[in-house]
This record gives sequence, structure tokens and C-alpha cells, in this order.
Amino acid sequence: MGSEFFNKTFLAIEKIVTELGYECVNVALVTEDGRPVLRVMIDSIGGIDVKDCETVSRAINRFLDAPDSTGAADFGDRYYLEVSSPGLERPLFTPADYERFIGREARIKTRELVDGRKTHVGFITASDDKSVTLDTEQGARDVRFADVTRATLVFRGLEPQAKKSQKAKKRNEKNEKQHKGETPGSKTAVDIEEEH
Repeated sequence: MGSEFFNKTFLAIEKIVTELGYECVNVALVTEDGRPVLRVMIDSIGGIDVKDCETVSRAINRFLDAPDSTGAADFGDRYYLEVSSPGLERPLFTPADYERFIGREARIKTRELVDGRKTHVGFITASDDKSVTLDTEQGARDVRFADVTRATLVFRGLEPQAKKSQKAKKRNEKNEKQHKGETPGSKTAVDIEEEH
């Protein structure tokens, strides 16, 4: 299968997702346990739930299964379509992603050492077509996109709650006999997978 086929198919899938009113975060074809998996990651301002994934999955299936399609058969006799949300720690794929999330904290892993490290955590302060600048605890760090193996936003939404719980714990220790409590937390991910 040529890269031209994948480019056309991926672009068509991106168009389907955006026409449904969602953001297409990424489209990729990977092999897992010897089977081809077509992964489509979607997002929206209000977040993604199971119904959203099902809607997108049905639309992509109709496109791939249509007789005049660019050819789902080119994926092999059996392929899996996986539609999911990016989750709380959204992956970053393109220079536009980094530009969009300037001011947010990111975790970037690189192939080679950059300033003595392969993992870089800091706030995105600048981005262009070739690199991103992070404000890390060690200072500003420029990372070339060509060196990046994986990058995600950092989610620290539960930390303020944890600090609040520590304060509550101290109060509870003072009045152990009168006060008692706990703070629950939860995290959910949405993922729809279909076999073809």
C-alpha cells in the first residue's frame, strides 16, 4: 500500500470527522498483535462521550465499506476501527497543536538527550514549524520536532483537590474525635473499537 493511498484515505476521514462537528486530532494505521488497527482520535469543546465515538465510527464505516470508497479492502481482510477521545493528557502531534496550547504544560520525550535529558516537562512558551520552547524547572529548553518521539499535555487537575485534602487532614487530626471525611476522585476514558 502506497503512502498516497493512506494520505487520501486519512484526509477523507478527517473531512468526515470535521463535517460531523468534531475536531480530528489524529488518524493512524498501526499493527497490534498482527492485526491492522485504524485509530481515529476525536475531540470537541464539550468533551467526547461514547455516543460521539459511535456516531463517528458509523460514518467512517459507511465510507470505508462503500463500493466506490478509496478501498477499505486495502487495509486487509480484517481490520479494526478504533475511535477514541484524546483523554485528559491530550497527545500533541503537529506544530499547530503546540501553537494552540501555548501556556499549557506539556511532557515531551525525545530520541536523543537534549540538555542531558530525554523527558522534558514544562510550559509551552513558543512554537514554530521546527521546534517548541518549554519553560522547565531548569530554564528555557528548545526541542526540535524531529527529535520528539511522544508529547502530551500534562493534566494536574486533581492536585488542587489533593492539597485541599491535606489541609482537611490536618484539621481532622486536631479534632480527631469529631471530624472524619474523604475526597473521592475519578477519571474516565472513552474508546470505541469495532472489528471488520
